[in-house]
Amino acid sequence: MAEITTLATPGELADYDILKAEVHRKAMEEITMEMGITLVRTSGSPVVTEAKDLSCSVLDDKVEQIGFSSFVGLHISTSFLGIRALLQNYTVDELAAGDAFIVNDPHSSGALHEGDVGVIMPYFFGGELVAWGYCSEHTIDVGGSGVSGFAASARDCYSEGLRFPALRFMKERQLSPEWRMFIANNVRAPSAVLNDLRSMVAAVNTGERRLIALLERIGLDEHRKFCEVNKGLSERIVRQRIAALPDGRFESTDWVEYDGLGEPLLLRITTVMTIDGDQMKLTFSGDPQISGPVNGAPPAILGQAMNTLQCVLFYDVPANAGLWRPIEFDLGPTGTIVNSTPPAPVSFAHVGTGMRIDKTVRDVLAQAASLSPDARIRARVSSQPCECLFLTTLTGVDRRSGSPTVVFPVAPTVGLGGPAQTTDDGQDTYSNTCNLGIGMAAVEVDESTAPVLILWRKIQPSTGGAGITQGGNGMTTAFQIYGTDQMSGTVSNNGAEVPPRGAAGGMPGSATDYKVLSDTHFARLVEQGKLPGPQTLGGRAQEIPANTTVTVHEGDVFFVTNGGGGGLGDPLLRDASHVARDRADGYVNERAARELYGVVVAADGALDEAATAGARAQIRRERLGSPPTRELLPSREIEVGVGVRVSGGNWSCGYCGDDLGPIGSNYRSACVERRRPVASTFAELGMKVRPRANGPVVMCEYFCRGCGSCMRTDISVEGEGMAPAPRLAESAGTRTE
Repeated sequence: MAEITTLATPGELADYDILKAEVHRKAMEEITMEMGITLVRTSGSPVVTEAKDLSCSVLDDKVEQIGFSSFVGLHISTSFLGIRALLQNYTVDELAAGDAFIVNDPHSSGALHEGDVGVIMPYFFGGELVAWGYCSEHTIDVGGSGVSGFAASARDCYSEGLRFPALRFMKERQLSPEWRMFIANNVRAPSAVLNDLRSMVAAVNTGERRLIALLERIGLDEHRKFCEVNKGLSERIVRQRIAALPDGRFESTDWVEYDGLGEPLLLRITTVMTIDGDQMKLTFSGDPQISGPVNGAPPAILGQAMNTLQCVLFYDVPANAGLWRPIEFDLGPTGTIVNSTPPAPVSFAHVGTGMRIDKTVRDVLAQAASLSPDARIRARVSSQPCECLFLTTLTGVDRRSGSPTVVFPVAPTVGLGGPAQTTDDGQDTYSNTCNLGIGMAAVEVDESTAPVLILWRKIQPSTGGAGITQGGNGMTTAFQIYGTDQMSGTVSNNGAEVPPRGAAGGMPGSATDYKVLSDTHFARLVEQGKLPGPQTLGGRAQEIPANTTVTVHEGDVFFVTNGGGGGLGDPLLRDASHVARDRADGYVNERAARELYGVVVAADGALDEAATAGARAQIRRERLGSPPTRELLPSREIEVGVGVRVSGGNWSCGYCGDDLGPIGSNYRSACVERRRPVASTFAELGMKVRPRANGPVVMCEYFCRGCGSCMRTDISVEGEGMAPAPRLAESAGTRTE
């Protein structure tokens, strides 16, 4: 492992009380949590009260985070970017206590997308600017062509919705009548939007009161001292974690899906992670920006990358500016889908390109962590979750009230399978890495606040990728338009064609898909006293692109099947009794159990051990075209998540130790490669990936020539070459045998 850089802080502040430092850190965290509680208790929007799509931050006078709380982790980038934008528009001398500023433009003021509106308030103490309060939430609407800030058919950012580039909208804690009338005149749900703005102001007011009370108790100098101490402590831990990774270069590529321009596009992005001692650099590149709303912008790219780092590597590090110091982010030239500029539309920046950033960052971390000499770091290897988002935002008139309403069902956006872990299977209905805290509103809440009827929510079997530990399963759900003549709005699914990949030989998970059904059997089933289900609902499926605008009518049903997480490790090494249990419980279908895991279950449900051993041996022979020549390592020497090792300067199989060539080469070249179209392969196994007519997505499996184990499964597109192996530095500290 590399040496740790000597820190200016807290080294220069060695004379501090560690207990006081921790009390101060917790005080900053509690202030932001109380801000969030204020927002939830004063907002009337289910997106806030039930889903908790919000974040709160306190920053010091250097515009560095000292407290952060959120149910949506990728918001970690928005506060300081928004305040920096504010300071480009106003000098400090122009600010006063009681001012509040509104931000929501990804291009200019730090927002993830236009639907995430933020409120900033400067905090003064003794006439001096000492801190900043920031609160953000997904606001139910921001006008424009897309309902609730999602404009699937937008061709430029000007048509997506209102864009606030860090503007003062309150003075002396009063919202001016002009601002109130302007906002109300441009959104579909004016009362709800204005109430949420007031709620965010209440939240930053709460932060101000609590911080001023703290400063009156301990003094400004003490506060500033412990801000620096705690930032320094977080930085030190981050550097230690980075130094535990091997020096070198790690690369991953993925594709952004978008079919809203008349053809199904796959837009390439690549993430390169470079480790040099206790420094990390993440370099992002992508195809040219397009006239569709999936373009990324810096807030979403930085937020997704840091949030993934937090979940995988810095999971226990207090969230403050110290997280950012050892890491360099390079978004490359402007004008690409990872670093777009106006007029590029960006209302899906955080879920379109942004979620692909999460997938690639998680992949490069898994590659590096699996080669770490530190067992605690190797234990952090995981596959990819089903990092995508199905969403629909609709507007219409609710017959119960006679008033316009905006519908944003959250449950289908979070019912996704999680990544397989080294310690256990992935979590079912895990959601996405970026919004792990978002809640799934109760059926009664959805039905009482919107003209919809929830037909079912249930786990969808065999959506998680196969592995020693398998990916979490996704959820299937259906909701019917009910109590309104028709609704119109946006529908989007950014994860239909490119599934989440596994790690260390684990299989990909299912992708997400949806359909809109008309003329269903719902009324007849209810008359018969039967509950509708996926097999009995029936109906006529409408042919709809993954990303489009729609008009639906009463009785139409959205039927969504969320994907699962990728698997971890060769599925043939999963405990056969676990597969038999999953088969009995309905989590894995019979064909997947036999063909992916090589497990045979007798008619009575019992595991047939002899037949299973034979099936697994046959699968290994089929992978290689001949019998394996090497035995597997003893089970105690096989680590879940480590498909490839370094031994004496060479790559070696993590399952049998077979030599795969020098570390300067690509170990894949020493393997048996099998390429298969994902959509047709998965369809045979009862799993979902939407097929592509032009350029199918393929699964590239790499088997050890010695033992026939699967060491790596890549996802690629037809015509792409072999993915690169890690390039380890000569000084790299890796696990050696």
